[in-house]
Amino acid sequence: MSKKTMGKLLGTGVVLAVLASTVLGCGGNNNTPAAANPPAPNTEQTNKAEDHNDPVSLRFSWWGSDGRHQATLAAIDAYTAQNPHVTIEGEYQGYDGYQQKIMTQIAGNSAPDIMQLDYPWLPDLTAQGDVFVDLNNESEVDRAQFPDKVLEEYTTINGSLVALPMGTNGFGTMINKAFFDKFGLSTDKQWTWQEMIKEGGRINSENKTSHLFAIEPGTTTGGMGEFILGDYLYSKNGEYWVSDAPAITASKEDMTEAMTMMKELFASGAAQPLGDAALFNSKMEQNPKWVNAEIGMTLDWSSTVSKYKAAAGEDKFAVGMPIFTENGNSTAVKFKPSMILSVNKKSPNAAEAVKFINWLLNSEEAALILLDTRSIPTSESAMKALVAADVIDPDVAAMVNNALKNPTAPPPIVQNKPEIGDIIRDICEKVVYGSLTPEKGTEQLFKRIEDKFKELQ
Repeated sequence: MSKKTMGKLLGTGVVLAVLASTVLGCGGNNNTPAAANPPAPNTEQTNKAEDHNDPVSLRFSWWGSDGRHQATLAAIDAYTAQNPHVTIEGEYQGYDGYQQKIMTQIAGNSAPDIMQLDYPWLPDLTAQGDVFVDLNNESEVDRAQFPDKVLEEYTTINGSLVALPMGTNGFGTMINKAFFDKFGLSTDKQWTWQEMIKEGGRINSENKTSHLFAIEPGTTTGGMGEFILGDYLYSKNGEYWVSDAPAITASKEDMTEAMTMMKELFASGAAQPLGDAALFNSKMEQNPKWVNAEIGMTLDWSSTVSKYKAAAGEDKFAVGMPIFTENGNSTAVKFKPSMILSVNKKSPNAAEAVKFINWLLNSEEAALILLDTRSIPTSESAMKALVAADVIDPDVAAMVNNALKNPTAPPPIVQNKPEIGDIIRDICEKVVYGSLTPEKGTEQLFKRIEDKFKELQ
């Protein structure tokens, strides 16, 4: 589909209406207590950047694909051309190891001035102290461009606005159209996990090198634990399997059912063997089987569309809805900020860093450079600029639109804690590899998670 069809798919009015009404109408949660009233008068604003423009050097860290790197570097060049007294050093890499690196830097007082983060990390990062500038107190930031509910539910900790959302992320399937064409599958089909096992097993029995699905074990979040186990249970029951009490809310019977389905997914050949997929943690698009159309689909966020599309080929790629549980209680689609952006409170140049992030997220110029490399911008002014220029990738737009039509509730913070994610990943791997039965896996999961909850309280 050409980007010129964007106007037909999601015209300006539709995009703005969906983001303004659906995001603002999302159900609330109790994850992060946020100020219910407007912020108090500014008492701790960073020292305003001086008009005489003394030389300033900033460090800006982010993760992503090469496309995101190049776009961000181009935006930095545009800003420093307008502000020649500012030098911005980009520190960028892939996702693997990024969270641990940032946590180590913060603990060692060597963190960058500006940090791209993922919102589930905020409780652990802010537990290290008064780490981030409270953007409620910064007059340089145009907070009115962002939905209040997104700021309150995802980037506010104990009343402090510690970050701004960079993009709006929708979840779904990344489809290798060449694979689907080869096996006569429709890219419009709504898949269930049960159908995946049946159809994927049939395909693999006829062609042992081909797999309908691939997923990696994951890092501390994502992968099998979140994208299969967690999503299966949410679709089945219409709620998350844990709460921020913290407590496990799913039954052992439902957890065993989810574990059994996950084991069958791999045992049937529907999914690529986990050991092979594990070589491509956070970089599934580099899997030769994806490139060679021997994998049919995977699950990921809209902010990653460009890398999958580049690897598969522009005309050999499509997106679809997430995979649901047969006869489940929910077909809601996950939604979240794609990334968030924070300013280091200990930065000697925090005022200039605040000025830069406002330009990066809200200006038309930056929007037209970054495009949708972090999904569709959350900032209304940036989004308007992309819609007016007709440059939003229709696949990214479709995924975000799917999510905003019927979004899931924001997940409990405890679900995304690294300690919990590591336990889930370990047990999921043991079940898939056969060293634990689904029943034993469930027993161990409940015991280890409940023990960890006691430590966290």
